[in-house]
Amino acid sequence: MPESSEQPTAWQWVSESQFEVPPTPTTIAIKRWWLSLQAKLQSADDEEAEAPQSSDAVNVNMQKGLVALDKRLSPWLDDTDDSSIKWIICPPHAGVDVIARDFCQQHSLQVLSPPPRDELTLDALDLTLGEENSTTGWYLPELAHGFIRQSKGLRWVRHFFAKAMSGELGKGVVICDSWAWSFLQTLWPTGHLDTLTLQAFSAQQLTQLGFEKEQEHLQHLASLSRGNLGIVSAYAERRFRRQASHPGAQQSRFEMPSMPAEATDYTAFVLHMLLIHQGLSLRQLRQVLPIISPSQLDVELYSLRSGGLVALTDEVWRVTAIGYPTVRQALKSRGLWLDRF
Repeated sequence: MPESSEQPTAWQWVSESQFEVPPTPTTIAIKRWWLSLQAKLQSADDEEAEAPQSSDAVNVNMQKGLVALDKRLSPWLDDTDDSSIKWIICPPHAGVDVIARDFCQQHSLQVLSPPPRDELTLDALDLTLGEENSTTGWYLPELAHGFIRQSKGLRWVRHFFAKAMSGELGKGVVICDSWAWSFLQTLWPTGHLDTLTLQAFSAQQLTQLGFEKEQEHLQHLASLSRGNLGIVSAYAERRFRRQASHPGAQQSRFEMPSMPAEATDYTAFVLHMLLIHQGLSLRQLRQVLPIISPSQLDVELYSLRSGGLVALTDEVWRVTAIGYPTVRQALKSRGLWLDRF
């Protein structure tokens, strides 16, 4: 379907309270679907098996999301009498943060950044927030980078909330990861704030974006990803690459990585901290998880990395897009609090 038909149905910016994940099939339905899918793949003819499905290699045009956000926020931005703050909440890997930052840069908003994360626990912490009441407005690229979950590591974010809520900072945009947002709601009342996020993508909307047309598969993929476009894209790209590297081989629609067989509460704590902080260095992980010995932490990270659940990039450990659905379900099963996205 041409991309011109995507907007407005596929790209919808909604408040946090309006966010809805695609319906989740029952476990039995998923199992039946999976067994049925395997049988279909097994009986597929050679011609179908040998032809890679090009629809799995989808380059989603995020510009459509930017256009929709601009349409939503331009009246607010142009209103000189409105000095409120917009809080854009970003599920992991969904691309919401990228779109939001592009919007802010497009409108020449001034950057307001927290100190480097390694400085957040220093006794001599610089709490300067930059120019207040900027005539062009300001934006915070990632609020998740403004704290470390320990006593000294929360001072900057508390100071920021106090200034923002008082109106001293003027008009601005705060971009915040959804897991960090869930944690920060325990520190500061946020129910009255003007939030925005990208609505979850349904199977029908994924079809509009160019993903394969098999609705039953897309319904389950939309459910697995909770409508997260980045997760959907990661699974589609992995399948396409496997087809390209093994032409003619039969491919399952998606295979989720598993939690390590030896996973413990420590494993869950590591993953939880990585999500809450949108990634941490090894040194920072040791700061927020002093109950785990350095040697045990190394073991946990190695095990999670081997299973494809986490990855190390630029010395920062993060949960992978492919691993995210498995990680989220594992944290839920252990009773840890989650984001709502």
